Amino acid sequence: MFRLLPSLAVLSLLAALAQADTLLPEITPLVDPALAAPFAGRQVTGVFVALDARSGRTVTNDSTRAATRFLPCSTFKIPNSLIALECGAVENVDTVIPWDRVERWNKAWNRDTTMREALPRSTVWFYQELARRIGPERMHEWLQRLNYGNADISGGIDRFWLDGALRISALEQLDFLRRFRDHQLPFRPAVQAAVLEILISDQRDGWVLRGKTGTALEGNRGFGWYVGWVETAQGPVYFALNLDTDRAGALDPRPRKTIAYEALARLGALPAGTTPPQ
Repeated sequence: MFRLLPSLAVLSLLAALAQADTLLPEITPLVDPALAAPFAGRQVTGVFVALDARSGRTVTNDSTRAATRFLPCSTFKIPNSLIALECGAVENVDTVIPWDRVERWNKAWNRDTTMREALPRSTVWFYQELARRIGPERMHEWLQRLNYGNADISGGIDRFWLDGALRISALEQLDFLRRFRDHQLPFRPAVQAAVLEILISDQRDGWVLRGKTGTALEGNRGFGWYVGWVETAQGPVYFALNLDTDRAGALDPRPRKTIAYEALARLGALPAGTTPPQ
């Protein structure tokens, strides 16, 4: 979910998010103009990139933006969950962390919470507490082991993914998700299985979608992520989307989910006309 970014001018929001560190990907994705249509139809600027394990192709509408690093925002809850379980910051996904009694804008956050509840609700305070329990030394070590973006935790142990120094590109998100799904990350199998279970956000006849949103907001402008993969009978299709948005779009993840669903349908990963759950 969103976090207010302190002391950032509206016009410099993307510069602060991206830090102008565009990477040269190991595999340059194929540009498919059809993937630009869902963005153009809504007059928003963004990127969708997909790694289709069924064909081995990586496709995008914008190869430059696909390789540009941005704040991960709440998409970082995926590695944060894995690290926390591996380190014993919580015993399991149903371990309750007591609410700190600070009233927050999202009323669903204002309660005692488990990871099973916090991941889909994107409960920020819960994951900040996990990060504090993990600690900076272990967190930095884990991000380096995971090769997660720039692995920079500057900005505070409970802030670095929200408005600190951590950055990751859409292509790097795909690589991390692929290694997670294929059990190539250095976590115990039980840990990976637990997070795979709670990451499911949609499942229908013949496919399962695991995904996580992330948002940064400053003034009337914002930035949003949606990353994950669709598991089909023919194999997984990994995706990462990020876009520039207004305040309403930052607070409501449904428009970016709809764009991703349309793009995935164009790739044949979802049935035509499939829309996100309400």
